[in-house]
Amino acid sequence: MKEFKKRNKIAKISNNSTYRFFQPVYIVLIVNLILITGCSALKKNENIDICSSTKSPCLTSNEYVLLITNKGNIKLELYGKSAPITVGNFIDLVEKGLYNKTIFNRVIKQPYPFLIRGGENNLIENKNNFLDTKTGKIRYIPLEIKLKTNNLPTYGKEIDASSQINNIELKHKRSYLSMARSKAVNSASLQFYILLKSFPELDGRFAVFGKVISGMNIVDLIEEEDFIIEAKRVDS
Repeated sequence: MKEFKKRNKIAKISNNSTYRFFQPVYIVLIVNLILITGCSALKKNENIDICSSTKSPCLTSNEYVLLITNKGNIKLELYGKSAPITVGNFIDLVEKGLYNKTIFNRVIKQPYPFLIRGGENNLIENKNNFLDTKTGKIRYIPLEIKLKTNNLPTYGKEIDASSQINNIELKHKRSYLSMARSKAVNSASLQFYILLKSFPELDGRFAVFGKVISGMNIVDLIEEEDFIIEAKRVDS
């Protein structure tokens, strides 16, 4: 990966985009994706059933996905109770085969381990098949972050108060899985990343929704242009 600037420690995270580290406690991620076109409005009532209140795929159960890569197998556990729309979206894409033959297009290991990013829209065959079959358009999902003290996740806004950040249920720790997005908060779509080390600077800004439960040694081996042969939903 390209160099980190000496003072700002800029690390690339997407095509023509960078992570910028200004202070140890502050980080901004910009992913070069198309901006959000819209997402379903979600009520704020803590007692509503999220999955019956959105048109997006939604799952409140724990789900498991096996990523078969050219370097070996990686098994993921996804937490639907904490991130039902994010998990529902990911499983829907898996079952549509949209992660099959996709590359890891960002791997940041220097000057220290950071992350690998997968789910590149442009498949190895140079075809972009990621369209929602219901709308014929790219699907975007809202930023989804659950606090321990709330029954439902918070949607469409970053969590920046220090007291709330400490209360986030799923944090950016080594082996955890999170959604990449552009500067627009509701622009997550297909691409995801796996943390190679803990990065609390990202907490409250991106949607963590699962973790690697086996194959983290394979994750550590992944380099840019390595690829997912097949992603499939599996039993626990």
